Amino acid sequence: MTSYSLEHGGALIPWMRVNQMRCTTDGGRTSAHNAVLFNDTRATERRRYYRRRRHSLVREEAVVADGHWDSDRRMLCFKACRVALPVPSSAPAVQEHGCGIRMSFWFPAVWTMRERSIVSGMLWNSTNAGSGLIHGVITASSIDDQISSTNLSDVKYSYNATVLGEARKHYLEISKGKKVTGSYSFPDFNCTVSDFAFRFDGLDIWSGEAYPVTIGSVMLASERLAADDAFFQHTVAVEDKEPGLLNVSYTIRYTAPPDNWVRPTNTLNYSVDYEKRKISAEGVYDPNRGILCMVGCKEHNGSTDCQTLVTVQFASLDSKAQGHGTGVISSLRDKTDRLFFEKVDFTSYGMYSSQVFEAVSRMDMESVLLLASTTLSCVFIILQILHTKRNLEAAAATSITMLTVVTMGYLAPLALNSEALFPSRRSQYYDFYYSTSRRLEMNEVMMRAPTLIAFVLQLRLLQLAWSGRRTSTVSERTVLWICLPLYALGGALAAIIHGINARAMSGDPSMISMGEGPATIWEDLVSYVGLVLDGFLLPQVILNAALGGSRARAISPWFYIGGTMVRVAPHVYDVVRAHLYKPSMYSSHLYASPRGDLFSMAWEVVIPCGAVLLALLLFMQQRLEGTASLPSQRRRSGGYEMVSNI
Repeated sequence: MTSYSLEHGGALIPWMRVNQMRCTTDGGRTSAHNAVLFNDTRATERRRYYRRRRHSLVREEAVVADGHWDSDRRMLCFKACRVALPVPSSAPAVQEHGCGIRMSFWFPAVWTMRERSIVSGMLWNSTNAGSGLIHGVITASSIDDQISSTNLSDVKYSYNATVLGEARKHYLEISKGKKVTGSYSFPDFNCTVSDFAFRFDGLDIWSGEAYPVTIGSVMLASERLAADDAFFQHTVAVEDKEPGLLNVSYTIRYTAPPDNWVRPTNTLNYSVDYEKRKISAEGVYDPNRGILCMVGCKEHNGSTDCQTLVTVQFASLDSKAQGHGTGVISSLRDKTDRLFFEKVDFTSYGMYSSQVFEAVSRMDMESVLLLASTTLSCVFIILQILHTKRNLEAAAATSITMLTVVTMGYLAPLALNSEALFPSRRSQYYDFYYSTSRRLEMNEVMMRAPTLIAFVLQLRLLQLAWSGRRTSTVSERTVLWICLPLYALGGALAAIIHGINARAMSGDPSMISMGEGPATIWEDLVSYVGLVLDGFLLPQVILNAALGGSRARAISPWFYIGGTMVRVAPHVYDVVRAHLYKPSMYSSHLYASPRGDLFSMAWEVVIPCGAVLLALLLFMQQRLEGTASLPSQRRRSGGYEMVSNI
């Protein structure tokens, strides 16, 4: 079941799709039955349609075919009959309109730059009974030229010597004067196939992807693990040779604006219908310089232009730059030629396999850190609950505002289910490279359980403080009068700063959307809420100042010192991570996420210092209270006082 492009006399005609296939074996003879649809709609759109609806409900040309597998010629041979669609489900049989159509399909043993079909075929009329649908001999080529589950180990690739010579000439022009300096390394046979594939976008390209078909004599457009195994075995054949240029072939797919489209200059808001394009290219790759230079055929709107040059400069494997590098798609034709087009620059992005493994390992470590910090928070809350029960005055002197802020901090991840984002971020590494998403994800219940326990314990602590409040609520009102306007002002400033940054980004036409993109207003507000949680001791410090000498040691050192360390630790880790790990396209942000808190060089200093300062202030307030109340406690505990003899 796949889609085919049809060609007759050099012209492309409507697409064909094999909708159903059923095979049976009887006495060593294999019979096949299928249904074939013809339509002008592109194959990708037809594929999406049939995923939604498994049967045809549109009026279009179709045939049903019966045939057999010819083992000697390794071909599927069919006799087909036209049918009228749609066919009512209650119809007892398919009405035939003509059975003079013949079809044959086979598996090409040799691929070239122009022919990379997994399945090829031919359609023709044997009689006039099929006239009206098939005229003459029509060739068919499968569109899906890279199917991950297909074994192409017996397929050979034939390079075009003329194309390789042209690509080599352009490579020499590009590399002229570029000397290899330093110890930079680029993808070679010691890497995986995924290191040669990349995605890209640019100012005039919405999105695209490029994947290798062959490198040297190794066929890579096949099942991923088998391709990697063949790639590795090829190392033995070249390890003793002087490294040089490698022959390569690629398939490049991308979307771009229509030809002759001009980007508006007087407005930032515009829409354009991007068109899908494909380039089949061959050329050379220099593993010492990381330069890929290819000449290819660009398919667009039913025409093919084989005077297209594609050059890519791969980023070094140990480079700190994000992505795979930069590239250019340009025309080799004269500017007066009607097929000439202006060059298109693009930036490739993605991660090398070594970066993928490093990122996944780091995410595992960050998951452990996240679980450990949340578990420690549960321990600190339990110790505070015990402290409150042992000291009757502690509940009355505990800030309800502080406990509410901390409680909401545990409630928000549970209500918004933000932990569900963790495995999806991890799986994006494997979705792109190995198609084994969620293979290493940690159980979501394990990620969410400590937060849920901490939330329940925090509710218990809040209930104890509320029920133990015997004094007047005037002091708590003072805390609210100070904290609420302060929090509101901070939120307004965060929204204003987000608006300024968003306007600055939208005004720059060279901005390219890559990775996670700029933060939304919601994400910036969430980061501000993280700042409020970092300063969770502020309401308690204000309450202690309002109570004056009547305050008690309400907060356990485990709670305010341990809680401060839990909030400061992610900022310290982010500084360490920035120095130890190279940035990648999809950085791991499980434990210290910029989207869930404020993380930058300035805030990394301000937030820990502010949090530690609040903890010190609370420590001094409670220590001074204990010292000041000591004489009065001694007076109340003694029945007599010693009188001086003098």
